Amino acid sequence: MKFLTEKTYCILAQVFMGVLALVALFTFKHYGVGWDEEIQNQYGQAVINYYASGLTDHGYNQIFNLYLYGGMFDGIAALINDHTPFDIYYTRHLLNALFGLLGVLGTWRLGRLIGGYGVGLVAMALLALTPMYYGHMFNNPKDIPFAAGIVWTIYYMVRTLSVPPQKVSTRLILTLGTIMGLTLGERVGGVMLLGFWGIIVLILNRRNLKDVLRLVVPVALLAYVVMLICWPWAQQNPIINPIKALLEFSNFPQDVEVLLDGTVYRSTQLPWTYLPIYFGVQLPLLVLVLTIAGVSWMPFMWKDFSHKSGRQAGIVLILLMTFFPTVYAIVRKPALYDAVRHFIFVLPLISVLSAIAAKQILNWVRPWTFGGPILAFMLIILTAYHINTMAKLHPYEYIYINSLQGGVAGAYRHYELDYWGSSFKEAAEMLQEHVAKEGGVPKGKIYKVAICGPWSSAMIYLPPEEYEAVYANLDADFFLSTTRWNCQEMRIGKEIIRVERMGAPLSIIEDCREHGCKAVNVENEDTERP
Repeated sequence: MKFLTEKTYCILAQVFMGVLALVALFTFKHYGVGWDEEIQNQYGQAVINYYASGLTDHGYNQIFNLYLYGGMFDGIAALINDHTPFDIYYTRHLLNALFGLLGVLGTWRLGRLIGGYGVGLVAMALLALTPMYYGHMFNNPKDIPFAAGIVWTIYYMVRTLSVPPQKVSTRLILTLGTIMGLTLGERVGGVMLLGFWGIIVLILNRRNLKDVLRLVVPVALLAYVVMLICWPWAQQNPIINPIKALLEFSNFPQDVEVLLDGTVYRSTQLPWTYLPIYFGVQLPLLVLVLTIAGVSWMPFMWKDFSHKSGRQAGIVLILLMTFFPTVYAIVRKPALYDAVRHFIFVLPLISVLSAIAAKQILNWVRPWTFGGPILAFMLIILTAYHINTMAKLHPYEYIYINSLQGGVAGAYRHYELDYWGSSFKEAAEMLQEHVAKEGGVPKGKIYKVAICGPWSSAMIYLPPEEYEAVYANLDADFFLSTTRWNCQEMRIGKEIIRVERMGAPLSIIEDCREHGCKAVNVENEDTERP
């Protein structure tokens, strides 16, 4: 991609990051509180309490199963909550967005290192315009920080591959070990990346085992120490507990209903096609096509990557971290839910692979008289259309489904859409507006809101002196439901509010004050996810 100078590519990348940061800064308050955020916030505070008590307060063990995760993000969020001008959840969303931006920046650096400045620019643009990534940037405290950590870890790992082990600087070793440790301090499953890197270093330097150990061992030890600092539960048994967490995640017991191509499955009994289908319908078509092209053409492009620069080994590392976990999940079929959010960490790597394929395509069409300009024009039109679609979905970009499934409207009742329940923020605000037009809540009255979905995602935005949450099947003044699991069909009443995007309803409120809301399906009294 030598159409522009390296300086120009750098300027464009800086402008892109600046615009993206401004968009995030001006819109982070638009995003609602997701299903897990309240409990994640509790876990972060428990991590801080553990250190504040002199390592004696083990309250983190009592917060569902979150002790199996490191507290890197949640701990940082809890630490700064009292030092920002925003409330707890706005602070978390802004911090989450910062990690998302770091992931985009890391993708730029990794793409530039592997394929040049043009590849870096295209990779960062593809990632930022992938709704599955961008839509999670603001309220996914597990998967976005982990994805950012993975891409930066790989970046520094590739840098170590460009020189003999004995020539890797102490500064690079310290940086790599620290970032790897912070990544493991979010989710211990990232340890597989350490294993992939160690094997590659050993293969490249199999005649210099001592030098390999002098590189790999310090990185691993530093990463281990940093991980333990982030993870109180792991400190209680530094060897056994991380292994227990790894084994638990390999056979995660979360058993909920999951929607796949119109069929409801249990998350513990999914078909092997779950991941391929969701990636197929949730990735933008451009990224999907470029990814397939990049992987298919890799053997033919291999010679374009210098062995001495570590680029070939870097490509292998990216391919391993992209496809090994994915294939493992397809074969072993662990419990999965919420579409493919647990695999967001592969999106930066997919973006790099896609950018490499884009570079090859441009090199092929460049000799044609009008090949380059025509392709550039098509990409501009496609990008503009895609940005427009994301704008229409805002702030629920993560529900995006591509045209292979007929878009979001076609995906309704066929695929998971607003599985975070974040549309409850908009629904709650619309309910207050509706009641205000009636003259407000009567004096001395507290409206009861029966909720089918995440209570906290709504009640954070409803004044407690005017509204009270009750179970979905109890008598209430209003019935608020997510459309996940067909919650809206649990009761039948007068619909007054509907939050929807591009033809797909996300949450609904029914007025039960005059005629009540007839209960139709009350199998589960409490639809809160634990």
